[in-house]
Amino acid sequence: MKSNKQLYDSKKGWKSFLKSSKRKEKFRLRNAGYHRHQINIKRKAEAEGKIYKPIKKSPFISDKELPGKPEYPINIKYLLTIPELFSKTKFSYKDNGHLFIPNCFSLIENYAESFDFLKHLFVVLHRNKSNKVLLDYSRCERIDVDASICMDIMLSEFISHFNHCRRLGYRDIFNKGITPINYQNENIKKVLFSIGAYRNIKGFRINYPDVLDLPVLINDHDNPNVWSKSEVDLTNIVEYIKLCLKRLNRELTVDAENEFYKVIGEVMSNALEHGTMRHSFAIGFFQETHNDDEHFGVFNFSIFNFGDTIYQTFKKESCPNKKAVKQMTDLSEDYTKKGWFKKADFEEETLWTLYALQEGVTSKEKKRGNGSIQYIENFFKLKGDVNHDDFSQLVLVSGNTRITFDGRYSITERQKLGEKRKYKMITFNKSGEITDEPDKNFVTFAPHFFPGTMISARILIKYDNTNQQINGNQNV
Repeated sequence: MKSNKQLYDSKKGWKSFLKSSKRKEKFRLRNAGYHRHQINIKRKAEAEGKIYKPIKKSPFISDKELPGKPEYPINIKYLLTIPELFSKTKFSYKDNGHLFIPNCFSLIENYAESFDFLKHLFVVLHRNKSNKVLLDYSRCERIDVDASICMDIMLSEFISHFNHCRRLGYRDIFNKGITPINYQNENIKKVLFSIGAYRNIKGFRINYPDVLDLPVLINDHDNPNVWSKSEVDLTNIVEYIKLCLKRLNRELTVDAENEFYKVIGEVMSNALEHGTMRHSFAIGFFQETHNDDEHFGVFNFSIFNFGDTIYQTFKKESCPNKKAVKQMTDLSEDYTKKGWFKKADFEEETLWTLYALQEGVTSKEKKRGNGSIQYIENFFKLKGDVNHDDFSQLVLVSGNTRITFDGRYSITERQKLGEKRKYKMITFNKSGEITDEPDKNFVTFAPHFFPGTMISARILIKYDNTNQQINGNQNV
């Protein structure tokens, strides 16, 4: 009952209901007028002894030519340019529009099936061969924020486009709607009504006592105030992290908090400076479990943008950091001589993306690094250490490249010849040398293509995962 009350108390939901009611009433009156007209013609024909022939077209509808359909929103237009968007799987034109959300809808853990679903959804919405779309959650048991927000962005922009078309007179576009069904699973509902489709598209939100949500933060790179907006978003993200830790009676030290401001700000700045598309996104979801046996929380956070991949950025002739490109090219030649590019799960794109991950490497010539290594390290420290725990993962996805950090390979410090400063590196091999082949289980060329760059974390935070206590509070 409480959930229903929150649902119907939503101002946006109420406005949507009123708008829908007025629209239905308008169609009812129009149809009623047409039917009365048909009845009058039939009675008149019968009175005159003539044969009644029903009019196939309503006299209340004028024969005017429809205007051209509007352009798709910016992200849909871009995704349409990708030859093998998300997946190489081909989907039939004869589709009834009934789509099943995967059992585990996650780009971290179940990426192949999740990317196939995103591709299927995109194809169905773009081809417009069905009068409805049913998003069936009956098989779904878990949703991570990365897959959820990718689906919501597509749905939101397609729905905006369809509504625009209908206002211009195109009435045959999914006239029975796009409807989620069978989402009775409580964990699925918590995602949908806190950071998922109902929150982002319908504006319906339910507060759950065991959930802390960070609704999607969108930065528009064309906005003249984008940098000040980015600073506000950065503060919101760090404060959100602090609130999540507080649920487990832990807190960030002053140094750790400053470091989070630095590394998240660095990654967000990279998205603004290097991104080739207009928007970048950040979203978070934390769910707490507290029972007699254990007290822990699962922290989900993703930051990403659509556009050129890391590899595409460095491969462009216009890339200003010629020094980094030369080093990557030399490294590629070395790998080619050793025959490491002949394997299906490792390509030059994978190598260049791994190299770009290292501290001090960026597509623009500047002294500061890209912050990715520190970002990985700091987020992994949220769980209390940087060791492997069979659950926590942080994944970087860009193009066909997937780089997975789970604590089994550590971040090390190295010093370049002729330089005093040390750089942090992670090479995913035992030698710690970027010139040696990385472990293919963690650095992989995957057949599923992500049209941009995403860093997504899923971290298990335990109440007793750190030993140090100050003033009764556990600290990170």
